[in-house]
Amino acid sequence: MVSELEQMVAAYRARKEELDRQGAYFLSEITDEEAERFSKSMLIMASQLKGRPNSTITVFVNSGGGSVGAGFAMMEMMYKVKRDFGVRVNTVVTGYAYSMGAIVFQGGDRRYMGHFSTLMLHSVAWVVSGEDSRIFKDVQKLAVHYQTLIGELFARRSGKHTSRWWRNFVYSGRERFLSPQECLELGLADEICSFDQCYVPEALPALKK
Repeated sequence: MVSELEQMVAAYRARKEELDRQGAYFLSEITDEEAERFSKSMLIMASQLKGRPNSTITVFVNSGGGSVGAGFAMMEMMYKVKRDFGVRVNTVVTGYAYSMGAIVFQGGDRRYMGHFSTLMLHSVAWVVSGEDSRIFKDVQKLAVHYQTLIGELFARRSGKHTSRWWRNFVYSGRERFLSPQECLELGLADEICSFDQCYVPEALPALKK
């Protein structure tokens, strides 16, 4: 039994190392701990890919969102490895990218969505306690700062609308669930795959009699 478990662990590690060499990362929760793991993995993968022509790291996003600060830390690292190691970083939604997951998705050089994928944008939720000055002044200032950053990001990445338009769109008080086609039209995705393109297998050749 112990031998079988050791073999399973060894096989898992081998598969993970192979994915690292290929430049594949799977992102789910967006927390401070995950941001640290993400950053370390990005640096390791980028250093292995440096100097290879057309080298690419692919970040597969299946995330319900999380910490705004942690998400921006991930994006900073994505842009850093692009600059320092000359690698591309593409992002792919495999299911859903909500809230901060949808924002991290925008960090990809090429952004892909499949037929079953969904993006969701909404206002940030805050849970704070303390003195009035901190709640009504400092936190409000931080909220406006994040709203400005995200508005500018969507304006730049989409190539459509102004940062003010995007701030009003994202922070409308609604939860905006967007289909792949809607994301493509808004400039939030570069390529989508329809059901017929990606999920229906090609007809098998007729068997020879």
